[in-house]
Amino acid sequence: MLNDMNCNKIDAALLQDYLEGTIDPVEKIFVEGHLSICKSCRRQLSELKLIFWELGDKSSYEVEYPRELNEISSKLIDRVLGTEEKSTTRKVVDMQISSLKMSQKLLKYIPGAKKTPGILKKASRGLAKGVTKSVTKGVKKMLSAK
Repeated sequence: MLNDMNCNKIDAALLQDYLEGTIDPVEKIFVEGHLSICKSCRRQLSELKLIFWELGDKSSYEVEYPRELNEISSKLIDRVLGTEEKSTTRKVVDMQISSLKMSQKLLKYIPGAKKTPGILKKASRGLAKGVTKSVTKGVKKMLSAK
């Protein structure tokens, strides 16, 4: 017989499955047979029962939700649906990206630009500077309008 205080025959996961009733029928027979002779495993099963009983009593649970939860959830829903309000900074960045993309498309139509890459670089720098200046002016107008 096994009366060892440090029994290694049954692990805690198997005892937990036994307690929850999710154990395989063959394993159940083994566990019940072992529990009838092993004091250490019976004690471990009793401790698990106490833990489950304490966790099962939900009357002592107090759940506090953060104040920001409603705001976060509504922003997340808006983002998923694509209806979120963009910040001024995001609008400016999007305008600048759009302007740069359009200027790159424009450069494709400059005669001789494809044959002479140096001209293309120079033109793109000039366009980028122009776009940046116009976006900066737009931002200043947006900020002064508030």
